[in-house]
Amino acid sequence: MSDDRDQERQVDAIERQATALEAIATELRYQNAALVETVDAIDQLAARVDDHHVSETEPRNRSGAALQTAIADRLFERDDREGELMNGLDRAENWADGDGR
Repeated sequence: MSDDRDQERQVDAIERQATALEAIATELRYQNAALVETVDAIDQLAARVDDHHVSETEPRNRSGAALQTAIADRLFERDDREGELMNGLDRAENWADGDGR
């Protein structure tokens, strides 16, 4: 009996650890996508303030929701390029799972 309980505890601990690692991986992927979007925004800003550049359009002014959408789009683009995902939990469409969002 004691061995069975010990094995169950070990399995539970491994499952909790795997869930935690998946959450960390998702967060890192989100942060990487946000970084790419930030770099793109800085690049666009640099082009607009360059003395030799005359913009034909107004600088974009995006809301928080628009920024979140752009970040999610970047993540989906990365997923498409990678072609090889560890599992479904690391996809952007699963961010809301488990945290109530």
